[in-house]
Amino acid sequence: MITDLQQKDTSLDDSRYENIFNLARADKYYFYNIIKKISFPDELNTNMFYTVKITSEMPWTTFAHQVYGDQTLWWLICILNNIQNPTTNPAPGILYKVIEPSFVSQILAEINRQG
Repeated sequence: MITDLQQKDTSLDDSRYENIFNLARADKYYFYNIIKKISFPDELNTNMFYTVKITSEMPWTTFAHQVYGDQTLWWLICILNNIQNPTTNPAPGILYKVIEPSFVSQILAEINRQG
C-alpha cells in the first residue's frame, strides 16, 4: 500500500528539483511522488525572463550555474523551455529562456507554497 506522506524532504535546499515533490511510502521504502507537475504560463511576463544563446555544448547544470550561480536550478530552465529530456544537453546556437535571478526565490516560494 502506498501512503502519500504530504510532506517534503526537509533536508533539501529549496532549489533542488526533488524538493517540489512530496514523499510517499510503500511498506518500509520511501520515494518521491512524482505526479506533481510544474509549468509556466504560455504568456509569461517579459520582465520575468530573458533569453540566452548557448555558444558551446554544456550540461544543463553548467548552464544553470552560469545563469544563477547554482547548478541545482537546471530544472527551472528545462521546465521554462519545455525540455522533455534533460539528459540531452542544450543545443549550441539556440535561444533559451531563463528566469530573471531576482524572481527565482519568489517562484520557488510559490512552488513550495502549493505543496
